[in-house]
Parts: sequence; C-alpha cells; structure tokens
Amino acid sequence: RDMLCNRRRRSDAREAPSGDPIRSFSVGHVYSTKNNPMTGIALPAWISILWRWRSAIEWRTYFVRICFLTLMACINTIFSILDWIFFARTIARASIHKRPVFVLGHPRTGTTLLHNLLSQDDVQFIYCSTFQAGFPHGFGCLNSISWIFSGVIDSTRPMDNMKLSLDLPQEDELATNLLSYGRSQYMSIFLMRQASTSTLQSYVSFDDASAEDTRLWCDAFRYLLRKLSAVNDGGRGQRRLLLKSPVHTGRVKLLLKLFPEAQFIYLHRDPYRVYQSAANMADKAYPFMYLNTPDDLEIQEFILSQFTQLHRLYVRDRGLIPKANLLELPFKTLTSDPVKAVEKIYTHFGWSGFGDLAPKLKKFQSQNKGYKKNNFVPLSSAERKMVASRWREAFEEFGYPLDDEKKHSACN
Repeated sequence: RDMLCNRRRRSDAREAPSGDPIRSFSVGHVYSTKNNPMTGIALPAWISILWRWRSAIEWRTYFVRICFLTLMACINTIFSILDWIFFARTIARASIHKRPVFVLGHPRTGTTLLHNLLSQDDVQFIYCSTFQAGFPHGFGCLNSISWIFSGVIDSTRPMDNMKLSLDLPQEDELATNLLSYGRSQYMSIFLMRQASTSTLQSYVSFDDASAEDTRLWCDAFRYLLRKLSAVNDGGRGQRRLLLKSPVHTGRVKLLLKLFPEAQFIYLHRDPYRVYQSAANMADKAYPFMYLNTPDDLEIQEFILSQFTQLHRLYVRDRGLIPKANLLELPFKTLTSDPVKAVEKIYTHFGWSGFGDLAPKLKKFQSQNKGYKKNNFVPLSSAERKMVASRWREAFEEFGYPLDDEKKHSACN
C-alpha cells in the first residue's frame, strides 16, 4: 500500500512532455519470481548491473526478487563455467551463416507470430529458443535437460495468452542483454524510471553509445550467434539464423555493419491498436521485471517514446538495405492469411522450400486454432488524441487512418 501511495505521489508531482498520465497501470507481482528474463544471468554480469545501477534500484521493495536472481546467478555461474570447459573451443570455431534473417517491428505488431511461423522451416533456419534466450551462459550443457527450468515461466504469455514454453522461438536480445552486462534497451524496462537517461537511450541505436558499450554489445551478440550455431547446427553455419527482437528495429545500421547481406522483414500495424496492445503488455508483463517502480506517466512515456524512436530510426536507415533484402508487411496481411503471407515472403526473397513448409504451417495453425486475441478496453478520446499526435508520422508513413473511431473499440 505504501508503495502504491508513493507511486501516486510521484505521478502527481511529476511533469513530462506528454502531460498528465491518461491511463492507470498495474505495478503488482512485486514478490513474483516468475517470467523474469533476468533469471538466467551469471553472477559477474548480475553484480555489475547491481553495482552500476545501485542508486536506481529499489532494494527494499524488490528484495525478494533481487535475492532470487542472486541465487539463480550463483547457479547459472556454475553452468557457465561448465560451458566454458566443455564448449569454449567448439563455440570459438563455430561458423555463422553470413545471411541471417531479422524480423523487425515495434512490440505488438505480430513479430512473435511471424517468428513462430518461419521457425517451422527447420531445413533453412535455426533460432534462439526461450530457454537459450533466458539462460545464455549455460545452455550448452543444459540444452538437453532444459525442462528442469520450466517452472520459471508460465504456460502462456502474461500479456496475450500465447503459448509459452522453453523450446519455442524467443527474442535473442534477451540473451544479449545478459551476456553484455546490461548493454541493451531492455534495461529500460527493468529500470523504467531511468529509461530517459542518456545511457539507456544510447542503447536504442548505439549511435551515441560509448565505444566500450558498443563493443560489449557486439561481442555478446556475436558470441550468442556462434553458440547458437554450435548447439543448434553443429557449428557448421549451414542454416540461417532467424532472429527476432523488436529493439533491432532501431539498429539497422549496426546490424548491416555486422551482416551486410542480412535480410529483413518489417511488420507494421495500425498505431491505435499498437498502443492498446503495448499498454496491455506494460500492465500485465512488465511488473514481473521491475527493479524500481515507475509511475503511470513514466510507463506511458516509455511506450510513446519507444514507438517514435524505433519508427524514426527504421525509416531513417531502411534505405541502407538493398531493396531485394527488405520486405515490409502489414499486420493485417499476416493475420488474415498467415500461410499466404509466408508464401509472399518466400517469393520476395527467392527462398526455396515453401512447398515442403506449407503443410507444417497448416499444422501449426491447427495446433493454435484455439487461441483468442485480446479484447481491450476502448481507447479514450484523450488517448486517441495523444496517440494521433505523438505517432502521426507512422500513421502517414504506412497509410493508417487517423479518424476511424469505430474500428478501434475493443478487439486486438
């Protein structure tokens, strides 16, 4: 109760560019140890993060969470050492396919669905699983017995009830965040009260990051990809890496420096729907991750600013991608007929094997036919005006209407 009162006082006392908060967000799950992407961190990285952000962390509020993560960090460090003993040479020798595929798009634009669909093609692709993303320090030793860690996550995602298991595809940036000692934009969720600081802002594109921070992220990312190749493809580099993290949308320029021949699929969606879904995610998923407690205004501003940043950076840098290596796809196209959308992707890039993939896609659809989209509370007039004002560039860039009230009422 005291925490909620303090949170409200901060919200009342604080002013920001977006004005007063329009929506109230949940800050529950303070004592939860589930669904936290930091669970697989090793002790050196965890100590570094705790020390670096010691003044920002709310130690008393999140004491249980910090103790749990510290215990897990000790366990993870043991497996990290075993990985180093038994896999270091294999990982160092592993080859990475020079043409990875990146699925881009702001959170809540369908990137997870597309990632899951494309991952059905195990002839061409390998991917980072949820277990590998969550336990990057030790998955070399633990990959075959990952089921023993199944209790650290729920069976469905908190924000949308999509299936969640340790063997499903997951965002590689979750792993890179841990391997780079927190040099990732995702630290802005754990420490949302510091999301606007220059340090965390620099991790959006790395344009303004220090040389050391950029090196740490790049080294961690390359190490992760070599390790994925070693464990999932025998280190041969014959199959392509299928990578999905919404934050990659803001660092196209950096990704092209690492992989000039990479191919990109960018998903976009009606901004009104994106805001509804992003606010729902902030309400239901982010509280599992917090190390300090943001107020409503800080959460609202994080959602609005992240979208604007990723959109502007993507539009700025997409011209660097050869046209043959980029496809932009509307969310509606993907969800109305997923199999046809995937066929369009294969045709655009000239990939082979769609005939063999199609039955797998239909089986995947059949297995998930019981999934129901979220129903959201309609956006208020004030929220619609705020989204229209702050995200106008995206409406105009992709042709979404600014004045269609009825369509944006409830259904995701």
